[in-house]
Amino acid sequence: MESQIMNHQTIKVGLIGLGRAGYGMHLVEILKTEGRFDIVSVCDIDSERQGIFEEKLGHQVRFYNDAAQMVKDPEIELVSVATPTNFHVDHAILGLRAGKSVLIEKPIATCFAEAMTLAEVARQYPGKLFLRHNRRFAAEIHHLQKIIDSGLLGNVFEIRLRFNGFQRRGDWQTIIACGGGLVNNWGPHIIDHALQFLDSQIVKHYSRLRRIAALGDAEDHFNIILEGENGRMVDVEVSGGCAISEPAYTVYGDRGALVSSGDMFHIKYLDPKQILATLRASAETPSLTSNFGSSEILNWIEEDLPLTGGFTCEPWHIWLYIYETIRNQKPFPITLEEGMAVVKLSDMIKRDTKFAGDCRK
Repeated sequence: MESQIMNHQTIKVGLIGLGRAGYGMHLVEILKTEGRFDIVSVCDIDSERQGIFEEKLGHQVRFYNDAAQMVKDPEIELVSVATPTNFHVDHAILGLRAGKSVLIEKPIATCFAEAMTLAEVARQYPGKLFLRHNRRFAAEIHHLQKIIDSGLLGNVFEIRLRFNGFQRRGDWQTIIACGGGLVNNWGPHIIDHALQFLDSQIVKHYSRLRRIAALGDAEDHFNIILEGENGRMVDVEVSGGCAISEPAYTVYGDRGALVSSGDMFHIKYLDPKQILATLRASAETPSLTSNFGSSEILNWIEEDLPLTGGFTCEPWHIWLYIYETIRNQKPFPITLEEGMAVVKLSDMIKRDTKFAGDCRK
């Protein structure tokens, strides 16, 4: 989404949390918005980080070490929450109750009960809360959805999502008490994708959590299988303990299939012009010269489609959507209900799965 606005009425931002998310994501993305947003106030327990942000922004910012004080800053229009997971809800509520718009980092809550508290407050301030499920705007997701919707693969009955690597990670994201674990870290993005691709109410689910390589006590490997009322299945695996990964995306339909690592889509599908003959199975004894299938010739088309042309969306474009919502009252494409559904499923996974713990024991 590229806005056509030439004269931007800048939205002044107060950023809570100057760590990896605040510095490496929120700040970097805001600098790409061509003046639509500007950070004017920051809040962190480490005052030395003020100078780092001022150097990047090219101007002075007001510094706070108390979020409750920062949200009272009259110049701030949008509060951006980039603190560790356990503080997301509290800081978002502070911003909402101060009358600000709020962008909350994922996960929007550590459990469904906490998410319900956030939702109760957010509904008192309609249109003020924005969920940072920014991976919704990844170009490959839009490309994949367009192929599925085109019917080229026929009736899609199974989708596999794989995001794997191997890392002996040891920061707070690996500690349960800090809200760590892959379900809270990468989980919100991929679970959101899974629910979008499922496109149906869940009728069955399976999940498993393991710790493979991480140094903390939280899971660094999880599996989820979802089956929808529409008969479609989405199979998810996210891992920090798999040295070799399958393709990031695999899609199976009754007229073709697709695999992709994200930047290239390899597709094999039946020629849309081919009308399949009406055939019936037979219980008769086959001849000794018959094959194990049928004599029908299938006209397959196989091609590689690069991620180009018309798919210019990127995760940072979430800020452009926020701008259009605040300034031009355009609907924000990620609803509170969708975010709640992600947390509800995450909570269900944690509650219903007996955590196997360290597989090395």
